[in-house]
Amino acid sequence: MESYRLLEHTADMGIEVHADTLEELFAGAACALKEMIWGEAGGRAIEERTVSLRGGDYGELLVSWLSEILYRFEVEGLFPVDFELEEIKGTSLRGRIRGEPFDPLRHPVEREVKAVTYHRLRVEPSDGRWLARLYVDL
Repeated sequence: MESYRLLEHTADMGIEVHADTLEELFAGAACALKEMIWGEAGGRAIEERTVSLRGGDYGELLVSWLSEILYRFEVEGLFPVDFELEEIKGTSLRGRIRGEPFDPLRHPVEREVKAVTYHRLRVEPSDGRWLARLYVDL
């Protein structure tokens, strides 16, 4: 089970996630990013996008995963509702983003995220669980 919190920063905002598995950690980070952008706005998981990514390490994979969610919103207009990580192994990730077409009346944007950054990025084991911390550029 994962838990997360949003971190205030001078001009940006951060995410800190704790989870039992890497898959839960990445799903929790996605939920935190969604809350950061849209607050409590909800939707239906009527569309699905399959995601396959590669990275040099878990930190790079996490930045790529969250950047992919932003890309799917900005380019395809997908409002994300649900995140499923099938497998995170070594330097690759396979997952799914489920959601519905973005509707600004039903999904008002509270914060615009320009990019997911590598600033103070951490993805590491911590007390028998996993910890991730990263910041986004607002």
